[in-house]
Amino acid sequence: MPSDRLPSSATALFRSLRTGYRTNPGLLLVCFVTTVAAAAPDSLLALGLAALVRAAVTGDSVRIALAAGFVGVLATAGWLLNVVSDRVNRRFADQAAVVLESHVARLQSTVATIEHHERPGYLDRLAALRDHANALGFLYSQLFGVIGAVVRLALTLTLLMSVHPLFGLLGVVAVPGVLVSQWRGGAETAAEEAGAQHERRARHLFAVGTTAAHGNEIRVAGVQQWLRERHWESWTQRHTLLARARWISAAWQCAAQALFGAAFVAVVAYTARGGVPAAGNVTLVLAAGSRLASYVAQTITQAQFLRSIWLDVSRRLAWLEDYAHEAAADADRPPPERLNSGIRLEAVSFRYPATERLVLDEITLDLPAGKVIAVVGENGAGKSTLVKLLCGFYAPASGTITVDGTDLSRIGPARWRERLAGVFQDFFRFEYPVRQSVGVGDLPRIDDLTAVETAVERGGAQDVVARLEHGLDTQLGRTWEQGADLSHGQWQKIALARGFMRDDPLLLVLDEPTSALDAEIEHQLFERFAAAARSGETGSTGRITLLVSHRFSTVRMADLIVVLDGSRVAGYGTHEELMATSGPYAELYGIQASSYRDG
Repeated sequence: MPSDRLPSSATALFRSLRTGYRTNPGLLLVCFVTTVAAAAPDSLLALGLAALVRAAVTGDSVRIALAAGFVGVLATAGWLLNVVSDRVNRRFADQAAVVLESHVARLQSTVATIEHHERPGYLDRLAALRDHANALGFLYSQLFGVIGAVVRLALTLTLLMSVHPLFGLLGVVAVPGVLVSQWRGGAETAAEEAGAQHERRARHLFAVGTTAAHGNEIRVAGVQQWLRERHWESWTQRHTLLARARWISAAWQCAAQALFGAAFVAVVAYTARGGVPAAGNVTLVLAAGSRLASYVAQTITQAQFLRSIWLDVSRRLAWLEDYAHEAAADADRPPPERLNSGIRLEAVSFRYPATERLVLDEITLDLPAGKVIAVVGENGAGKSTLVKLLCGFYAPASGTITVDGTDLSRIGPARWRERLAGVFQDFFRFEYPVRQSVGVGDLPRIDDLTAVETAVERGGAQDVVARLEHGLDTQLGRTWEQGADLSHGQWQKIALARGFMRDDPLLLVLDEPTSALDAEIEHQLFERFAAAARSGETGSTGRITLLVSHRFSTVRMADLIVVLDGSRVAGYGTHEELMATSGPYAELYGIQASSYRDG
């Protein structure tokens, strides 16, 4: 299993910078030069003002003109460089944000399993990464800003030390503020992570209370007020943790700033003892010292954002990169071109992330090539979990799954899934035109009209398409212009058609594919699936067709039936063999048959 640890800040920063650099190296160079160069005129303005005051005191008009010109050049150069720096940094940030956001999306989609979507700790990391993915686009400008701030501080301290060497100690007095800032960013980030679960719950409750899908049930149950209270409670818990951390860190920050302010007042008072001749020095100290305070604050702010957002987001990004890489590091073998022996599960056990209960316990099972195999059992018996393991969505906690003798964990997940097809009970509603909603089941053939029509026929969705005004060109989803609204059962038929787009899968999975349809339609569809598989109509790949259903009467046509009960295999064989054993299958089959007769 990939490591839970976040990479170091230095490593993560380097990798994020390397990714961002590829966006536009030339524009990035302009960003660096203009951002850092803008620090010089701003800092040297104190020197120009001091020269102007000295010239004014002596009454030398030539020196006054030169000093005024110098101040004007510095002011103009500073303004121009800041404008150019801001524009080019924003342009680069926009480009980099697209690249980095796409990078994050690609990483998440290429992780072999879906475990990172179900572990609370991983979800908190991914939520922060999604929320701040765009912020990574500003990573370079933020880093250049920190460098520019350091340059300003260095120049300003040099000017102060030109008046008196000990005035450079103002920089030392500013160190507590920098240290407090670094601690403050970490403390507030820790508070944000501690409250992330409350924020996710609040957002979930908001979505439940404001989306149409839940509207009917919410109103019938009358839980509007309850949802609002839970939503407010979750946000309050999140903000309480964050506010406490912010108040404590703000108090320490104020103390550090007060120390610097007292030292600055003492420096000005000391310089002013020189009277009129010291007017230029007083001006220099006032201008440089006052700017030093703002530069320290700016440096603190820049460093705080760099640490609390950009560095932490960079660490999460680096962790996701490592997670995606490590999860598939050993998957270096291709799937077979055809199945000869089939798929075998040997002592496979599995529990879901952050839980202790075994959903599957020591499952040993053979799924022979070329067979239609049904998996039945009561709710919670582990049927869908078995399917997810076979698809590689999870890795077993123990035991092995082999495909023609090759460990499934050694087969590249993307290549394995190219040889899978089917429908899951929690199917997705692709709100595209029908031909695309079906065609995405085999992306290389999405525009192949013949393939789409064949898939529609296989999935029994002809009646759905026939009722649509524009047939296969009908836009699905009522939220779109001229979009057609389908019932849940109609959506399921579209999903079935999508699952049949591929002609030569090694494993065809039908996980409760007709749960929204009545038993008679399901029975007819399953009979057609089984007949097609046995006749060789669907290819010569040794395909295994796996049917999952809670309706026992519709799976009797399968070559083999697997009965799951209490996380274990409670039966395995043909319908006739299982009925002869008087085990759980025969008992449950009799109960369902009786209920249908009574109905």
